[in-house]
Amino acid sequence: MTRFSEMETFVLVAETGSFTDAAKELHLTPSAVSKMISRLEDRLGARLLQRTTRRVSMTVEGRTYYDQARGILAELDAVEASVGGAEAEPRGPLRVTLAHGFGMQQIVPLLPEFLARFPKVDVQLTFADHVVDLVAEGHDIGIRTGQLHDEVLMARRLGSHRRIVCAAPAYIERHGAPKTPADLMHHNCLLFDGPAGLNTWPFRVADGRVERITVHGNFQTNNGDAILRLLLNGVGLCYAADFAVGRMLRDGRLVPVLTDYAADVSWPIHAVYPARKHLAAKVRVFVDYLVEKFTPRAPWEV
Repeated sequence: MTRFSEMETFVLVAETGSFTDAAKELHLTPSAVSKMISRLEDRLGARLLQRTTRRVSMTVEGRTYYDQARGILAELDAVEASVGGAEAEPRGPLRVTLAHGFGMQQIVPLLPEFLARFPKVDVQLTFADHVVDLVAEGHDIGIRTGQLHDEVLMARRLGSHRRIVCAAPAYIERHGAPKTPADLMHHNCLLFDGPAGLNTWPFRVADGRVERITVHGNFQTNNGDAILRLLLNGVGLCYAADFAVGRMLRDGRLVPVLTDYAADVSWPIHAVYPARKHLAAKVRVFVDYLVEKFTPRAPWEV
């Protein structure tokens, strides 16, 4: 076995967390994969993996080796992809997992054009508002909003989003607009049944500090579409993602409030995918397509 084979095998074991799963993909036996990793560790003089009866995880040294090895393999893939044969026609099922709100507002409207460009790709969307294990659940791509914590995935930044306190004109006509963040205590706010931070709204106050106000209201749900429906009907104020309300702010169906106190807080949006030996053409063209549509300026920016 070459040093390259050992490196490639280690990366695959690290990403799958399993000798058995890595062996299946490499068409080897689990014992052969285990011996290859042991030879690599002996040659390096360092333990790279912690082995338990249920899972394999990286040591600190293993993480260092993995980060470097993944970059080397990615560069090699790029070289091979540039010489013709790797530029295969995109085809086959493309399994994408993403949050419901961002997916329905920003990804689904882009699919007709993508499917027309690449008619042999079969897009399969799975909506999930929790972080999905791409490898374990068999997904090719995940679209994630917020900070990334899974370092074994490759990531391509698509942009960022922020949240805006807004209301329908009908609500402002009936109740007036809050003048300061403290005024929110006297307003009906639409609440998300999810991370507590979404109901604690940040504002920049006079001395430059960010102050968080916990809001209250008579409606709470875990469904962004329901929040949006009540927001548009003038039921209350909302701290809404710009990708969901940007178009409505531009056309006047919603109006921003407390803009003088807006905190400069944003969250990144990435496409993530397993760092396998060969990046499938269907994955590459889908990620490239999203980058094309979302950069340099995202369509939801107000």
